[in-house]
Amino acid sequence: MDYISFSPLHVNHLTVEGIYSLNKSTIELAKPVSAVIGPIAAAALSLLETNQQALGLSMNQAQKSALSSLIKGLDKSRDGELGEIKGIVRTYIRSADATKKSAASTLHLFLTPYKGVASQPINIETGSISEMVDKYKRTPELVAAATTLGVSTQFANLETKNNELNDVYHNRTADYAAHDTSASDVKPAAIAAYSQFCTAIEQAHHYTPSDTLTALFNKMDELRKKYHALEGKKGDTSGDAAGDN
Repeated sequence: MDYISFSPLHVNHLTVEGIYSLNKSTIELAKPVSAVIGPIAAAALSLLETNQQALGLSMNQAQKSALSSLIKGLDKSRDGELGEIKGIVRTYIRSADATKKSAASTLHLFLTPYKGVASQPINIETGSISEMVDKYKRTPELVAAATTLGVSTQFANLETKNNELNDVYHNRTADYAAHDTSASDVKPAAIAAYSQFCTAIEQAHHYTPSDTLTALFNKMDELRKKYHALEGKKGDTSGDAAGDN
């Protein structure tokens, strides 16, 4: 059987907050099945949790930044615009008006892959919404459908709020870097623990495969792909040496 590896991800290129978010999501995926992933992977998960806790503690002071409350407000407002679009689409998909029903069906099909976007980590959600809005703006059929349903303004507002949140988010990241060096000191251990856990899951998936391990491997790989998409974007690199983890 061929050895299947995780998709590449330059973990060193993520910010401290990016590492924390990645590790948090990974732990949340693995924790419910920790009893059945094997002793080595379980031990690696325990180490990841320990280092994640240390990283979180080191970030506490920086997270008191005044920008944090602004980000929460912008995120809520952004989610409200997206929710309004989806709500209007759901309403018209049952419409007796054939034109509006067709437009709603077009937008519903387009929005389906972004169903859970509002529950993603803030930086991942920002990237997902940017991708969604770009596709929408480049597709005349979608723009026409939005006009028919009267949600063009909501799409424009969603883009504006998403861009504003992105700017504030990266300003906060710069604030962290300027005022909190302790998190950067803990970052290498958190990266190493994440890499070790990924290696353990790869090996368990290869040598002692199970449906549970396959499902966990695939979910972790999708997460890595989402974070890989952030590489090279404004504020998403920390200046560390390149390297796959």
